[in-house]
Amino acid sequence: MIFLCGKEECMPKKLFYYLLIFTLAIAFYFIHSFYIVKGNVFVYPLDDVYIHLAIAKNFVQSGFWGTNVGHFDSASSSILYTLILSFLIKIFGDNVYYPMLVNIVAGYSTVYCIYRYFVDFYSLREVKFGMMISIFCLLFTMVFFGMEQSLHMLLSVLAIYFIKQNEKHGYRNKDFIKLLVVILFLGMIRFESMFFVTTFSVLLFINKRIKEGFSILTAGFLPILIFGCISIENGGYFFPNSVLIKGNYPEGNIFLSIWVIFKRGILTNISFYKLFLFPFICIGIYLFSRYKNKSIKEIFKNETIIIVVVSTALMQSLFGMIRHRYENYLLLMFFIIVVSVSHDFIKPKLQDSLKKKVQQILFLGSFAAFGGLGCYLVWYFHFISIIASKNIQEQQVEMSRFLNDYYQGEKVVANDIGAISYFSNVKILDIIGLGSTDVTRFFVNNKNRDEVQFNNSFHIFLTQYIKNNKYKIAVIYPDWYPDKPPKHWIPVASWKIENNMVAARDKVVWYAFDRNAADNLRENIKKFKLNKNVKQDIIYKK
Repeated sequence: MIFLCGKEECMPKKLFYYLLIFTLAIAFYFIHSFYIVKGNVFVYPLDDVYIHLAIAKNFVQSGFWGTNVGHFDSASSSILYTLILSFLIKIFGDNVYYPMLVNIVAGYSTVYCIYRYFVDFYSLREVKFGMMISIFCLLFTMVFFGMEQSLHMLLSVLAIYFIKQNEKHGYRNKDFIKLLVVILFLGMIRFESMFFVTTFSVLLFINKRIKEGFSILTAGFLPILIFGCISIENGGYFFPNSVLIKGNYPEGNIFLSIWVIFKRGILTNISFYKLFLFPFICIGIYLFSRYKNKSIKEIFKNETIIIVVVSTALMQSLFGMIRHRYENYLLLMFFIIVVSVSHDFIKPKLQDSLKKKVQQILFLGSFAAFGGLGCYLVWYFHFISIIASKNIQEQQVEMSRFLNDYYQGEKVVANDIGAISYFSNVKILDIIGLGSTDVTRFFVNNKNRDEVQFNNSFHIFLTQYIKNNKYKIAVIYPDWYPDKPPKHWIPVASWKIENNMVAARDKVVWYAFDRNAADNLRENIKKFKLNKNVKQDIIYKK
């Protein structure tokens, strides 16, 4: 982590106590996860963690960036996180606990960086409020989940710290170099960072800092450009498969497409209002109160962080996703902003005008509602977190154990590919497309079709592709196959888990493509020592 220069002082008791609370929170979830799963092992609460591990392992062992050995399939939307895991595997050997280690380090670093931000630029009051931020923005939950979001949150805090520092000191060389390094890593951690980098660069251009603007643009987009060129050279797309499948982008009739994106991303998107309405109100009141008699140039000059974060939230709502966990870095930055501008609204004065008092009431009410949203998210994710690892072990990990025992080296059709690709030595066709570029290519080329046409064409494509490439068996959620699985597929058995919170469906079905394969699959399933908590139903009868 880049060293943050600041006041020379001992760590205050408040920071110590907060780090203790943070430690107890993550310790509870990690220990609880060990306790509820079978076999005294840790199972990550999201299957996607194993996608990063599988790509990292394959990259080190074979040089291919993909979940299948010998194939370049860009299933990871985080260049930096997967590279860090690859580095650890290269130096220390393969180990399933690397994501846990990286996230713990990122979590503690983020807490400290939040503290430094408020200590270096604000008063003790903001420090006290600021230290509650990582609770409400679910930092400890992201650490437990084991994905790249903890690193994304850390880099986001570092970015706004160094933007603030550069604005204070006039973008002097040593401060700006630190900012460039952070922006470089920010561009590598997730592709949504393009929104942050683009807005920041435009603001620098507006404020006539042309050299700095081009430098930020270069640092933020350079890793994306390099990765995109490598991907195209290896038969993939410029952006990762996940970005192309999950993201929204204009196509076909450009004006109609932009309207649809705006309607889905903001106008009718309940998550947008739930997450961002209250911080937007707080920021709007602050800007109106401070700049009502000043020009917009003053806002562009003095409120870089606010403009960049608000613009990033708007663009991600339009073109990306703001649910599941992808929005948490935005919530973190909004909490920091709202706390930072709260000074004039927290303690009303007797001599304040009626208009000022109304502003204070609206600000404090929205601030409280935003905090209430944070409490709700903590509560909501708590009930997911306490059962998630058990769900993943009983479904995804059990599938991987079975395939590793009986189908090593075989071609398998699947839709949840994380644990399967990491623990099993099988060749996977991902019908969702994240781990199979051929499927992504069909999705991209046919995305503008209506739902009925798309599903019909997708069904024909997948069925023919599976037949032509001689896949052995399939294990999928039946309703995820477009227009249902083909009639000639033979359902052999189903596995169903209880109290499901994180798996996309509670039941997977095993399919064979001919009678001989069905007989073998049935016998293998009967021999397999399945987790006793999983309900098995043998569908195929000889």
